[in-house]
Amino acid sequence: MISLVKNFKEVIESRSIEKMNKELYEFLTLYCGFIAHYDINRFKATYRNPRDFAEVFMRHFDRDHRYYNGIYPCHQSPYRDTGLTKAEIKTQFEAIVSLHMKETSRWAGDELRKERYALYLSLKREFEGGEDHDCRF
Repeated sequence: MISLVKNFKEVIESRSIEKMNKELYEFLTLYCGFIAHYDINRFKATYRNPRDFAEVFMRHFDRDHRYYNGIYPCHQSPYRDTGLTKAEIKTQFEAIVSLHMKETSRWAGDELRKERYALYLSLKREFEGGEDHDCRF
């Protein structure tokens, strides 16, 4: 497995866009239908949230989703000196995403519920904590 695919797999399996290296960022923006978001740091910030990671980032590799960025004739050319075409690399990305899509979607939902529950507890403490609150808005 080439380093580009290894890095993609690491990002998906860890559910952390922060692990993306510069080569993967460039491949994604040049051949996978992603916009650059000015630079790698802004790209990462865009997909850092669990929901955005699962429902936007990963969906670029899900053939059944509207974000899917297919494989085109121009992708049949070799990618650097890897011995693989861009199309073959994208096919490997699709396979990795396919293996992890359900689990990652469930994780994103769980993370959102945790975030909402923490907000609920914070609001509950604020409004039931025995403090006098001025409710005149």
